[in-house]
Amino acid sequence: MEYRNVREQVTDQIRAELLLGKFKAGEAMREIPLAERFNVSRGPVRDALLQLSQEGLLEFTPNRGSRVGKEWDGKLMPVMADLRYKMESFAMSEIIANPAEAFISKIRKNLRVFKLACEDADMAAVVQLDLEFHRLFLRHCGHRGLESVWLPMMGGVRLPYSRHEMLTDSYEEHKQIVAAVEAGDRKAALKALKTNILKPFKAE
Repeated sequence: MEYRNVREQVTDQIRAELLLGKFKAGEAMREIPLAERFNVSRGPVRDALLQLSQEGLLEFTPNRGSRVGKEWDGKLMPVMADLRYKMESFAMSEIIANPAEAFISKIRKNLRVFKLACEDADMAAVVQLDLEFHRLFLRHCGHRGLESVWLPMMGGVRLPYSRHEMLTDSYEEHKQIVAAVEAGDRKAALKALKTNILKPFKAE
C-alpha cells in the first residue's frame, strides 16, 4: 500500500466504518472522542471529518458539527451503482488502451493484501483496500479529477459484503478484473467489473 500520513489513516478508518454502517444516520461525529480513540490530536480528526463531509458520507452544519449522512434510498441505489459502473468502466477502458507498469504494480500489490484481509475477515482493511482498488483505476486512467467526482457518489453507499458466502469471493471478483486487464481483454474486464459493482442490485 502507498504511504499514508496520520490524517489519511484516520480518514480511511472512519470512512471504512461509515461504509460498513457502524454509525447510525444522524449520529454526531465528535472530534474529542475520536481523537482520544485514535490517540491523535484533534487536527487530523477535524481534517478527516471535513474530507468525509465533502465526500458526502457526513453532513456538516455550522455550529453543530458533523453528523452521519443518510445512505441512498432503495430506488436511488441502483441508479448510483450504474453511474459508478459507467465511470469506472471508462477509466478501465482507458487503462487497457494505455497500460502503465506503475499501475499494474500497484493493482497487483493491492490484490495480494486484499486477499489476506479477506482471509482474516479484517473488515476495516477489506473496505479500505476495496475502495483503493477501484480508486487506482480512476487515479491512473489519465483523466485528472475523475476520482474527485467518484468519491461523493460513494457517500450514500453501504458496502453489501453480506452478499458473499465468503469474503474471499470479493477477492476472486477483483482477481478476475485484474487478470482481464493484464491480458488486455476489455470485454472480459468490463464483464467482471459489472459483476463486482452491479451484482448486489441484480442488474443485467
